[in-house]
Order: sequence, then structure tokens, then C-alpha cells
Amino acid sequence: MRSAIVLALAASAAWGIGMTAATPALRYVDRLTYLWTRWGLVAAFALAYGLATHRLVVPAFEPAMWAVVAGLVDATAGGFLYLLALERGSTHEVTAVANTAPLWGVFGAVLFLGEPLRWTVAVAAASAIVGAWFLVERPRDGSEVASGATKRRLAGALFALLTGILWGIAETVPAKLALEAGLSPESLLFLFACAGCAGALALLPFLRRRVPRHAEAKGFLYVALSGVVWAGVGWRLWRFSLAQAPASVVAPVRGATLVFCLAYSIVFLRERPSLRALFGIALALCAVLLVSFEA
Repeated sequence: MRSAIVLALAASAAWGIGMTAATPALRYVDRLTYLWTRWGLVAAFALAYGLATHRLVVPAFEPAMWAVVAGLVDATAGGFLYLLALERGSTHEVTAVANTAPLWGVFGAVLFLGEPLRWTVAVAAASAIVGAWFLVERPRDGSEVASGATKRRLAGALFALLTGILWGIAETVPAKLALEAGLSPESLLFLFACAGCAGALALLPFLRRRVPRHAEAKGFLYVALSGVVWAGVGWRLWRFSLAQAPASVVAPVRGATLVFCLAYSIVFLRERPSLRALFGIALALCAVLLVSFEA
């Protein structure tokens, strides 16, 4: 049991690296290039890992469809919103709100899978939304510059909240339906990543004018770090932890991803969250833990 919790913590630490590495990556590559490169790398890893373990099989239509839907919603749409949020807010703010995904996953199960709505979920949702509000810094003066900065951060918080909602729903509804229909986790990851990559490529003709191509070699190192650590380390460690303990035991540990993201943003990105922001992060963490312990 203890080893499962340690593995889940290590997975959370890896996921935190994957999320935080997006910030320096965006200094050197544009959003669309980041998305298709990252998910292309994850797809390559999933293919190699699935073939090596002999768990990558040709799926039936229904589970494959659900896996593709999960990838388009989570990797493409959610990923694009996440990068928009990072361009408008601090990393510790955006990752805190986006990491409320488990909460919105529970809401997705209530809305789409008919599961009952518990009072803890409603309280957690309120806590997450209030926490997101506290993460938006208020202007210290009434100048237009300060007001514009606040609006920008508010937009970042909104994009991060939408990211968490899409991530949570994709993980709980289509991904869960794919696994219940008999798709192996390895096949799910491969189809998920392929759909995320294809979705980003499909956006190129429509968004390239608004998102000019910007790609420097250094940026691809951060993209590779984000994708490989997220899938190659985080995903595998999480699978190992689930193999050693029930999901109800290790699920609450996922909330540690939020804490790791905060630590990375302070140590590596030199961000300095205010007391107001720390309070907002604490509320977001409480929301995640509340629904996780009820799982």
C-alpha cells in the first residue's frame, strides 16, 4: 500500500513537470506547433510501449471512437485552452485551476453517466470556482494598464477553468466508456494521442493566421520534456500504483500534482505567488481532495 502511494506521488511529480514545461516551451514555439509535436511524441511512445508489451491491439469501432473523442476533447481542445491560459496568467495560477479536472470529471459522470450528485461535489465545485476568483490579482490602482492586466488574468483563469472541465469530462466519460468497452489502457493512450495530434494539425488551416508559426530548436526540447515525462514517466508510474492498490486509495494523491506545479513554478520559473493566490490554490486543492476521498 505504501509503495502504491509513493508511485502515485512520483506520477504526480512527473505530471507537474509535464504541465510546467509548457510555459518555457511557449517562449520558443507557437501553440499549434506545441500541440501536434507533443501529442505526436506521446503517440510514438504509446506505440512503442504497446508493441513491446503486446497490449496494443486493433480495437472494435465503439471503444476506438470513444478514445478518439477523448483525445480531441482533452488533448486538442483542452490543450489549446491550457496554452491560451498560460499566455495570460502565471503558471501557478493556471495549473491550480486546470488541476481541478477530477472535480469536473465527477460532474461529467453525473451529467452523462447518470451517477448521483453528492453534496460534497457541489461544495467542491463552489470551492474551485471561488479559488479561481482569488487567483486573479486585483489592480493596485485604477489605471488602464492595471485594469487591462486584471482582465487578461481573468481571461487566463477562465481558460484554465474551461481546460479543467474538458480534461475532467474527457477522462471520466469517453475514456471510461472506451475502457469499459474492452480497450486496453495502452491502446487508449495511443488512440488518444493520435487524435490529439491530428486535431491540432486539423486546426492549422483555420488558426495559422492568428497563431503565426514560431519554432526554435530550444523550444522542442521543452516540448519533448513535457510529452515524454507526462506519458513515459507519469502515466506508467500511475499504472503501476493502480496495480498495487485500489483507485480509492491512490486517487486523492492526484491532488499533489497541484502542489508540485506550484513548487516548480517557484523554483524553476521564479514566480512569487501572493497570499491571495496561495489562498486560491488552497481552495482548488481542497476541491480536488474532497471529490477524490469520496471516490
